[in-house]
Amino acid sequence: MSKKRTYNDNFLNFGFTAIVNNGVQMPQCVICKKTLANESMKPSKLKEHLIKVHPELASKDLSYFTIKNQQLKRSRLDHGTGILFQDSKIVEASYKISLLIAKQKKPHTIGEKLVKPCMIEAARLVLDQNCVNKLNKISLSDNTVKRRIDDMSQDIKLQVVEKIRQSPFFAIQLDETTDVSQVSQLLVYARFVSGNKMEEEFLFCKPLMLTTKAEDVMNIVSKFFQEENLSWEKLIGVCTDGAPSMLGSKSGFVTLVKKEKSGCNYNALHDSP
Repeated sequence: MSKKRTYNDNFLNFGFTAIVNNGVQMPQCVICKKTLANESMKPSKLKEHLIKVHPELASKDLSYFTIKNQQLKRSRLDHGTGILFQDSKIVEASYKISLLIAKQKKPHTIGEKLVKPCMIEAARLVLDQNCVNKLNKISLSDNTVKRRIDDMSQDIKLQVVEKIRQSPFFAIQLDETTDVSQVSQLLVYARFVSGNKMEEEFLFCKPLMLTTKAEDVMNIVSKFFQEENLSWEKLIGVCTDGAPSMLGSKSGFVTLVKKEKSGCNYNALHDSP
């Protein structure tokens, strides 16, 4: 009897998670949901599937496949006797409606309290009970809408960051604003080369909880660059609002960026008097 292979967390680098069928672990692609035999539970086989079936995703990093794995888990319905999947159109509809709710800046509860009842009532009057039953399967609870919006937001960020990584150079623009709770928010935009054209996209928004000094801004930007593996060497421009904390010749944000690019250790600089 052949030895059964077991799943390794590193397999997610190739876009594979695992499911259990009759007590045996089987690799499952988080992109196309295809399940392979237990014998394929090894890096060479999984990488081969990724390159042949999803060549456009072969260069994606672990964070991308982690998001896809989370989405896959949320779409599963475990009934004890096996693993079933929600109809892809039902899940897609949930995402589409959540996107519309986000674009209109409406409370997440509007999906379950207004949108879904309206759809069901219209289907009952215009269509038939079968359509009502299908629409009733669309999950639009406030928690589900929040997860859908978070998933889409994370996916967009991953796409933008990946484009910046592939760009030969990029520039950033920073701005500060204050939200309704009087907390300062740092907004960062990026301009980069994508294909044969220049693109400009929103990169991230982070709160400045204590002060809005150049060191605080630099800490946030440095941490984001480190987490997303963005190169300081490719940064060729910084645009700010002209505030002293940004343009100060000794300790302004632009000065700190120049020191970072010149190879100066930022932590030592931050700790120095």
